[in-house]
Amino acid sequence: MRPAPQRARRLTPRLVTAVAIVAGATLAWQILGGGGDDEIVATATDEDRGYYLNKTRLTEFGPDGAPRIVLRADSVEQRLSDQSVLLHDLSLDYSTPQAGKWTVTAAQGRMPQAATALLLSGDVRVTGKDEARGAALIRTDQLSYDTTTSVIQTAEPVSVQFGKHNLEARGLRVVLNDGTLRLESNVHGHFAP
Repeated sequence: MRPAPQRARRLTPRLVTAVAIVAGATLAWQILGGGGDDEIVATATDEDRGYYLNKTRLTEFGPDGAPRIVLRADSVEQRLSDQSVLLHDLSLDYSTPQAGKWTVTAAQGRMPQAATALLLSGDVRVTGKDEARGAALIRTDQLSYDTTTSVIQTAEPVSVQFGKHNLEARGLRVVLNDGTLRLESNVHGHFAP
């Protein structure tokens, strides 16, 4: 039989190797076999979600009983952390006797807790028809829509088409109830006869 110090020197490298193999196997199993980390992430996301709706249509009626705002979205999700609402692939129809009918579409939207504004992003398009000027199309990447004042605005680059006329600018403010549009800066245009 070997003395204890000599046995300990021979056993220590074997023990370290065995622990390293077990730790490596455990790590590989978690990475390749999908250990419990996915469940923890999914649970945290689910706990942060209030309600979730698919293929949604919400309608707000005006004083005359006719639809004033109709919102359609592929999905609507409430976030409990800040009480905001996220919308994906949305379309919003807005109609008043003064402004006529307008449609706003975007890839996504976010409504903060106060629910007085809708922040839109991703291929935002505003289309409408003015009897005097014809069809109108506004395109930008980001836009905010104030639901109480019916004002849409952005500080991003915009493209505006009225019939055959084209304008490009940075920044825009439209008061839908008044039918007024103001371009903020770097305005360039082409007016066809």
